[in-house]
Amino acid sequence: MPAKVLLLAVGLGVGGTETHIVELASRLDRARFSATVCTLKPGGPLAQELQAMGVRVVSLDGAGKLDIRVFFRLLKLLRDEQPDVVQAFLFWANLAARACGRILRAFSVISSYHDEIVTEGWLMRLVDRFTLNWTDRIVCCSDAVHRSLISRVGGTVEDCTVIPFGVDIDQFTSPAAATRGELGLQDGGKVIGTVCRLVEPKKGLRILLLAMAELARRRGRPPCQLVIVGDGPSRRELESLAEHLKLSSWIVFAGSRRDIPRVLHALDAFVLPSLYEGFGIAILEAMAAGKPIIATQVGGIPEFVLSGQTGILVEPGNVQALADAIDRLLIHPEEAKTMGAKGRAQARESYHISEIVRQHEQVYTACLAHSASDRP
Repeated sequence: MPAKVLLLAVGLGVGGTETHIVELASRLDRARFSATVCTLKPGGPLAQELQAMGVRVVSLDGAGKLDIRVFFRLLKLLRDEQPDVVQAFLFWANLAARACGRILRAFSVISSYHDEIVTEGWLMRLVDRFTLNWTDRIVCCSDAVHRSLISRVGGTVEDCTVIPFGVDIDQFTSPAAATRGELGLQDGGKVIGTVCRLVEPKKGLRILLLAMAELARRRGRPPCQLVIVGDGPSRRELESLAEHLKLSSWIVFAGSRRDIPRVLHALDAFVLPSLYEGFGIAILEAMAAGKPIIATQVGGIPEFVLSGQTGILVEPGNVQALADAIDRLLIHPEEAKTMGAKGRAQARESYHISEIVRQHEQVYTACLAHSASDRP
């Protein structure tokens, strides 16, 4: 009988962690593992995608972070389902899984960290530190996240496994590029773009808009159009800034889309100027699509974007450096093409989703073996 694995998420909106959960749940070896995805909040758009793939999704319909009813619903679900392993993702899901595991003592708990410990207040860090020993295993998406966790929360090297995000290379091989009309772009000229949740200051999109303005100042007009794919709480603020900089006709806010491979193939370069970032799955997807990368030297990004080879890394928050990097790739298309080809090869060799799923399965197997050894 397959081991029962419950993947606990806060929600299933469109984002890097949520996309990772979809890939993981849908690709586990079903002969060995039976996966259920549970969300603390109402499901979100990716819940339907999972269900279409044959993955069971359960929503606990939480009304907010302090909705205590969710905890008791989760406790009941775990009592009824009796999973063998619970892997949780992000702070609130990690906390809920640990607390339930502490009470029930009937399954292994895996806590997942997908970002550096930067914005969390002292109380969240204290709670995280206090409950950390209620988990059986920790999975971090990069060495940078691992270092951040140990230095700011706790834990040991022995308790942690670093497993990066993965990508299905085949999805990005040769889809038809989204047309300029579909994306709301003008005809002609170069196009750069980004894909992310619009959350400032984390994603550095204000810096990107200022870099576009700097390029316009240097040349008399912007040298390219910019398409920003994604949604989030900072969208209105960014749209206002684009208007203030007189760039509205050069920048398209395309909103949330699920045809990311087609969008990426419409770009000449991919840009993500984050101020901090655990990994950056959108960057990996752009590499899989063969696009040169412009990103920042933060978090886990330098672990897989090789500056000067697969892209250009710049100092976070540096408008001039970001503008220079964009200019360089636009002026030297052959260099950009070479970087894109090297990035695609690296994504295929080191970050194929099948290998990433296999590494998770190894963690589950180790947890199951440990649980079996503890039985009388």
